[in-house]
Amino acid sequence: MSKKELEEPFTTEALNDLYAELSAAGGVSVTDLRSHVAAFSSRPISKADLQGYREGKKPWKKLRDEVVPVEQFLSAHYPDTTRVRFPLDDQPPDAWIALDPDSAMIGIEVTGAHARAGIEVAKSLAAGKPVPGFIPLSDNAPATTFAKARARGRIMNARTTVDLVIDEAIAARLSGKDDAKFEGHILLITAPIRSSPNRSEQEMQETHSERASALPFSEVYVIDQSRGRPIIRLK
Repeated sequence: MSKKELEEPFTTEALNDLYAELSAAGGVSVTDLRSHVAAFSSRPISKADLQGYREGKKPWKKLRDEVVPVEQFLSAHYPDTTRVRFPLDDQPPDAWIALDPDSAMIGIEVTGAHARAGIEVAKSLAAGKPVPGFIPLSDNAPATTFAKARARGRIMNARTTVDLVIDEAIAARLSGKDDAKFEGHILLITAPIRSSPNRSEQEMQETHSERASALPFSEVYVIDQSRGRPIIRLK
């Protein structure tokens, strides 16, 4: 990408152009997908649009919740020539991949564990207040409870509390995706595993692999949307 292109703001128009390319019949290569995500990360963006992305608001929601985690996963595990297409139609799966033109398509479904807490943290950023690094609440907690957590700002959470909240959130998403329509697909669970940096991959696998193995998916992973974090395979 040229210097001039990098200086152009990433607007909702640019986002819509990206969506059109990603959802086209032929999809894009992993190389091109990575380039698109890098462009979004590098180009200027308005404060309102950046906040919309952080909070997963439309039209930024699918970029945040589907495109970015799938790009991270494919860049780590698949050849750059792999083709990926995002239907963007609110129907499962969220993406289809093919290793080559003659190979069978494989679906990728993305679901967020402890996702609402991340959105609530983003709201604190917009308010210019001290940002809670981790909100130890389940996604179905009342809005008033989340509001109180944001008002408290940053507090220390015991590691056991953090681990328990994350484990319960992952278990809930595993149960929520136990459906025969996902037979043979790949499941990506986004989760804030960075909030428990000393926890080993083995411990995470021991906690969740049995439940993951019972699902119809051919492969199941937990992925943190922060770059550089490990992608943990549960099945």
